[in-house]
Amino acid sequence: RGHIDMSGRTDRQIRAFRRSVEDARQQASRVDRQRAEAIARLAILLSVTGRTYDQLARLAHTHLGEAHAARWIALLRPAVQLRHARDGDDVLARLAGTPALPDDVPWPEWPGHGPLGFVAEVDLAVLARAGLDAGLALPTDGRLLAFYFDDPEGTGAVVVTSDPDSFPGSRLLHVSHTAPTTDPLVELTGVQVLTWPDHQHPVLERQGLDELPDPFVEALDRLLEGELGDAWGRHLGGWARPVQGPVELEVAETRLGEATYDDAHEAEAHGWRPLLQIDSDHATGPSWGAAECLYWLARTDGAAPPRESDFAFTWQC
Repeated sequence: RGHIDMSGRTDRQIRAFRRSVEDARQQASRVDRQRAEAIARLAILLSVTGRTYDQLARLAHTHLGEAHAARWIALLRPAVQLRHARDGDDVLARLAGTPALPDDVPWPEWPGHGPLGFVAEVDLAVLARAGLDAGLALPTDGRLLAFYFDDPEGTGAVVVTSDPDSFPGSRLLHVSHTAPTTDPLVELTGVQVLTWPDHQHPVLERQGLDELPDPFVEALDRLLEGELGDAWGRHLGGWARPVQGPVELEVAETRLGEATYDDAHEAEAHGWRPLLQIDSDHATGPSWGAAECLYWLARTDGAAPPRESDFAFTWQC
């Protein structure tokens, strides 16, 4: 449910941040090693500030107590917020426009319905050069191209996670050696942020945090409202900012079929990570039919770049 802008820091903040991370690691004895190491890596992100970490840690310790605060802090993931680019900014992503596809890659279509609409491009080389951390391994070259069928003719065709016949209505491609998208409606730059799981996410129950106090959730929401600005629902990696509920549970249906989120679906959900989230931008034009926000996820532990066969999609409104 969150991400916070982070800018420059002092040596004193770096030392304080590292001490805080070490304290959290020692207290979170039940947190698995991979998550603890992920938090340690945050200490070397140049754009992570003591200010932001301190805000989150202070809120957690105030509302959750020492043991639960340590577990919640250990769940933090870095992500890259996509914000409107200004003059001089590196352009990391583009919304709408005409993407360049390799000669051997046809424009994606949903058979029987028509071509998909182009949603967004992410320039992975720019991401790598900027040293931004999405919280999961990604290729360091090429582009991610996201497509979605937004039913321009109003036929009622819709992508549904429990209906395999509808899966061709969305695609996420990784292409190489292509030019940037032309005539985009919006150009976006990247900002390093920290993210945390939505208060309904099943990972919290695994950590004994399934009943977060309302004042804590409300304090996090206020923190977001002061930081996000026009970048509410556009980011790469981290934890998703859902409109309705955990997106990982929804994409679990793409592998297991529709269910009321039983144990098998919850276990499957824990194997997925948000990769790209793009919301409708009503102020500047790009919107996706009935969908308010589009989500592409990858079935990965974050250690190795995912393959296209490991991508899945859902949407919420």
